[in-house]
Amino acid sequence: MTDIANIVQGFSGVRPLPGVQDAWTWSLGTMFTYGLALTPDGAHAVQMNVRGEGDEELMASVLSFARERSTEVLAAVPFAVLEGYTPPEGSNYEFDTVGAVIPAVYRLHKKIPELAEVTYQVFPAWRCEFSGRESQIEAVDRFNKFLESADIHRLPRPFLKMRFDNPKTGGGSIGSELGLARTDLLYSELRKLDQAEGAWIDFQNFQNKLRRAYWEDGLRLASEGGEGREIELTDLLLYAHRFLTEGVDDES
Repeated sequence: MTDIANIVQGFSGVRPLPGVQDAWTWSLGTMFTYGLALTPDGAHAVQMNVRGEGDEELMASVLSFARERSTEVLAAVPFAVLEGYTPPEGSNYEFDTVGAVIPAVYRLHKKIPELAEVTYQVFPAWRCEFSGRESQIEAVDRFNKFLESADIHRLPRPFLKMRFDNPKTGGGSIGSELGLARTDLLYSELRKLDQAEGAWIDFQNFQNKLRRAYWEDGLRLASEGGEGREIELTDLLLYAHRFLTEGVDDES
């Protein structure tokens, strides 16, 4: 079994993480701060990376929560979504979840293979950022291109898949499959539906709910397989935001 504690305690500038047993923190100048804690079996570790100066109280909170739920972390396929997280009392953080990724999604300690194989990255997050259905390829894209997990001051990055076609602008997605996208693309394309006869956008949230916005003698919104209802653009943009972040249905 890899002696994780011995390896980590050999890092430059490493010191115990206050308030957490078998946990340590260290930094790379002013660029990154790291925290790592052993799992109860002693054979694995959970690690949190923070861009810039770290918040030791938040780091201790996240690592402790992940360690308590280590069975779920080690069973991640490829994300583990640990709901029920509450940030430290008195902090300004609004996270409600801790996310974890398997080493195959993001490999830590690449120069120390024996440590890399048993270290799982964890980070504070929001439930709306994970569908629970991501393939490993999608998880890599989400983690590396969308989530910005090392930024503890970030806003939510809701899970979104979409496809669209707009004859008026000539814009559209390639192929018939839904693809991962950023919310700003969805909001931009929703605004472009105005007076674009035949234009449509399908968008799917973290709960696997699918909605279609389209222009047909006016702006309309429909649930999957349902009839479209008229809607104003301002209301549609607000609906889309709540749909992606909270999972509201058409009647909310």
